[in-house]
Amino acid sequence: MMRTVKGRVVGDTSQRDNQDASNQQYAGDLVRLLVKQGFTDWFYCPGSRDAPLGYALNHLAASHRLDLHVRIDERDAAFMALGAARAGHPAVLVMTSGTAVGNALPAVMEAAHAGLALLVLSADRPAALRGTGANQTTWQPGIFGDFVRFAADIQPGITPAELQDTVSAAAAACQGESASPHPATAEKHFPLPGPVHINASFIEPLAPPETIEAFATRAARTNASEEPFDPHQAPRGTLLIAGDLSDATYADLREAVKNAGIPVLAEPQTAWRRHSNAVRAYAKAAGTTLAAVAEHNLERVIVAGRPTLTRPITRLISRRDIPVETVGTPGTTVNLAGNIARQWEDASTLACELAKAAQPSQGSAPRRPDAEAPESWLEMWRVAGEKAAATLTQDWGFHSAAQVIWDSTMYSPEPVDLFLGASLTIRVFDAVARNSAPNPIPDPPRADVLMPRASRENPAQPDSSTPAQAINPQVSTCDAHRVFTNRGLAGIDGTIASAWGAALARRQPMRLVFGDVSFFHDLGALCHGSAEEVPNLQVIVINNGGGRIFGGLEHGAAPADTFTRMFLTPQVGDVCGLARAVGWQPERVDSLAGLVSALAQPVRGLSLLEIVLPPA
Repeated sequence: MMRTVKGRVVGDTSQRDNQDASNQQYAGDLVRLLVKQGFTDWFYCPGSRDAPLGYALNHLAASHRLDLHVRIDERDAAFMALGAARAGHPAVLVMTSGTAVGNALPAVMEAAHAGLALLVLSADRPAALRGTGANQTTWQPGIFGDFVRFAADIQPGITPAELQDTVSAAAAACQGESASPHPATAEKHFPLPGPVHINASFIEPLAPPETIEAFATRAARTNASEEPFDPHQAPRGTLLIAGDLSDATYADLREAVKNAGIPVLAEPQTAWRRHSNAVRAYAKAAGTTLAAVAEHNLERVIVAGRPTLTRPITRLISRRDIPVETVGTPGTTVNLAGNIARQWEDASTLACELAKAAQPSQGSAPRRPDAEAPESWLEMWRVAGEKAAATLTQDWGFHSAAQVIWDSTMYSPEPVDLFLGASLTIRVFDAVARNSAPNPIPDPPRADVLMPRASRENPAQPDSSTPAQAINPQVSTCDAHRVFTNRGLAGIDGTIASAWGAALARRQPMRLVFGDVSFFHDLGALCHGSAEEVPNLQVIVINNGGGRIFGGLEHGAAPADTFTRMFLTPQVGDVCGLARAVGWQPERVDSLAGLVSALAQPVRGLSLLEIVLPPA
């Protein structure tokens, strides 16, 4: 056992092989031990990393051994748990890793000063991933400081005895029965009972074995029609993978990558996505069509910034059998597996090296018997990516809607910015975003044509449907068509507020695109003071009936009732009605033609566009 200032780290994976229990056993034991200590009111916020706890809670709730409540907003769930504690029922708040944990701080502070029995149970990535740039990984142990009476950081491999001791100590501290009360109870004048924090790390797989098996079977059927490339007949080469915090301002590196024929696998918010070698739907291609090629023919990987979106890319940058190099300053790059062969802080030096080291295999390759086979490493990736993107967008759905939104926004004559929500939204745009405009892109209607007649005839007297304080869209000295997203910890918290702030700062029209769960998560940001300036902001809600990102993970193969309640979490509420109630101009579309028509309107004032997708 290792002591820390705020608690203890138990079951450190560097000291013990994970052979004592599976994730499901570990999570189930933890929940059952807390129930035995009297914690029978549980407030659960869905996520992937806390999924083992979710499965355990759902099972025990079905047998009436605890009361389970599912909420999508961790801050709301924390205060609901606080309310239960205030009513005399010691409560547990469960959430996934990342910013989700920080949302509990206000409720924890209240519980600390009020002496209420609130237990925060946060899921986490393994400790070894902290400080590596891994997605949704931060320093959760100690996050609540002296506001908690006890804190423990437990890791996979914890023994049953250690788990029992940790839970007993946490329960005693929460109820004010600890033999050694936290120093803060005296130093900060806190009551003796109070909140505690258990941070529990989980490693993959995060679903029960039967769910994982069902998902694998379903994936095999889905990919059965794929025709993979033969690695023995394919060229070999290098990849440049660009993620958040990547810098594409060095012209010499961009030129060297172009001349060397290096495919660029870039996330949509990065400037690298506009590179001439950028590949669409690269993650889909790397995970299916080009899987064998990526496994056997990849000679070198150059990573710029922090790619965090997809598992195929995570696997590529975690390989130890090929050189994986990073370009960028420390803190802006990833090192998920301790496998980085070289760190390039000087992009110009890397550019010179690429120019010198360019190999013929990165240019043309012998033509295959198939007349349509690609003739180069770059072309092979491009063709596979375009085929994947075409398949994804052939029917009306999230991908085809995203394609239209990207094209109409990024290639419109009027400068318009784009803010992409986390979770499924940015991954969909990652698949379909083009690096050049399709031909043709129609000009949007003139703003004066779309204004009400009274406003055209007397501009000094704007129509009431146009907010009087709306920012003048012509006031813009910044570069046009930027893409924003919150990828530091990739949370869905405050997405509307973030886009609002960016639009105020940029002083040009902004479109925010995200899912319905993210919309309901940040409803409060729709409101504003009557005397406040408002941006030209269009909120586009892709309403696909809940958290569909989980359908693409193993949890999508869970029993329907479990998946719906613990992961999909469809919400009650009228998106357009809620927007209208606080002064926004809403519109609902349910077809590609309707979407194209709606996007032809200029972004003025506060408007909301709800895109209703057919049931999955």
